[in-house]
Amino acid sequence: MLKYIYIGLISLLLAGVLNSCYEDKGNYSYNWVQDIDLTEVLKDTTVGRGHVLYLEVDLKKQVLGTEGKTEVANPEDYTFEWKVITGDGDVVLSTEKDLNETIDLASGVSYQVNYTVTEKKTGVSWITDFKLNVVEELKGGFIFMTEDADRKVDIEIYADDTEGNKVHRTGLLSGSGFPYLSGGANSIVYTNVKNWGGKRLWVATGEATGWLNMPDFSWEEKNMLRMIMLTPQPVSYTMKSMYYLSNQFMYFFTGEGNVHLLTSRSILSADVTYVNNKKFKAAPYYGGASSNAAILFDQDRGRFVSYAMKSGGFVTESCYDMNDESALPNSDLLYMQRVTNEGTVAIVKDEDGKYQRCQFSIEENPTGTFKGHLDQMEELKGNAAMIEGAEYTVIDWMNGFLYFSVGNKLYTYRKGIDECVEVNVPDVSFDAIVSLNIVTSGDYSSNIFVATYSEANGGKVYRLTPESTDSRNLTVEEVIDTEGAVKCITCW
Repeated sequence: MLKYIYIGLISLLLAGVLNSCYEDKGNYSYNWVQDIDLTEVLKDTTVGRGHVLYLEVDLKKQVLGTEGKTEVANPEDYTFEWKVITGDGDVVLSTEKDLNETIDLASGVSYQVNYTVTEKKTGVSWITDFKLNVVEELKGGFIFMTEDADRKVDIEIYADDTEGNKVHRTGLLSGSGFPYLSGGANSIVYTNVKNWGGKRLWVATGEATGWLNMPDFSWEEKNMLRMIMLTPQPVSYTMKSMYYLSNQFMYFFTGEGNVHLLTSRSILSADVTYVNNKKFKAAPYYGGASSNAAILFDQDRGRFVSYAMKSGGFVTESCYDMNDESALPNSDLLYMQRVTNEGTVAIVKDEDGKYQRCQFSIEENPTGTFKGHLDQMEELKGNAAMIEGAEYTVIDWMNGFLYFSVGNKLYTYRKGIDECVEVNVPDVSFDAIVSLNIVTSGDYSSNIFVATYSEANGGKVYRLTPESTDSRNLTVEEVIDTEGAVKCITCW
């Protein structure tokens, strides 16, 4: 007796995992169980990116010559394929009868999915298709760049979804296909600049520098920082630190002490670390008030120098000296960071061996050029030599308080008593501190972030708020568990 295939599809929801809808009109019911008959027009399905899509097929053979009479088909007699049609080539999701896969396709796209059933004996195939709408349900949150014991790098996120729930995802860098994961986590920066291609997550590891497309955390081979003024590298340039500023500018610092600017014209400049045509090695810190100018530190001569762009946003090829009063010649830079109100704070050991807290600003000269200026210098007394042995350092963005860590201890330099003292964080005993960070955007500019790690407890990130009148006292706002040791933090 001749028979033909009748395929019924049951689309099931995994609680909190899969989202489906009858029709893509922008309003989705995330707890609706949908029954679909593939012999009719298949209803479109919507899924959140990173969620599991589970589609169970009811495979039956219909007896030819009967009206609606079917019998169960043996899946062993058939092969199956779930194929997504994309502009960059087809993607096979599964070759099982049922689909049970995490969807990592780019969001904001409606894809055609072809489901093919082929009888092994005859080679006859039956194909049906439906639309799969992939949406990104995260509103934004923290992005953590992590290291393991071998300094292998990955990315985790801790974000809010559209329903107000916290979402923690791991393995986003390794899962993106970005192949340069070794050498440690150097820097991570989120940007949203149209001239650079929209939303990007810049990633600098010890092997290479590139970017992921956001919000999908996806990578393509072209997403590498390979060209500086048309000078190519086989893989990419390796950056030690990166700083994103307003007006569509970024500063890139290499481990060799070079500095490059990425402008709104999408051109990465040549190295600008020259004064009077003489090359110098720059410390990997940016200081300054805006993208038009910068304060850099010349490690070869032990002094601060200025950098300023030309009018119209054109890159200047070199830096220039500040006067000796502002440049602090023959100093050792311990740390430098921008703070609020367009200022820069630097901690130095001066030529007399004294520890100084220096406050800089950028001044505009009558000629219209910008230049760094030392506004204030305060000697750090007492046991300030502890700062020189700091493993990690950060300056509170809002108050300018100095914090540093040694082992599992967090310290601050306390004004008034002129001493480095251990901070007071009630009911907290830190594991080994692996980084100190700030986030200058959003609702977190008043916080400092202390990342810890131990084999027993894994990773943790403490979001702390300093008391405005006493840097010793910090309040725990949030403790975030992570899989890896967090070295860098940004948000989107």
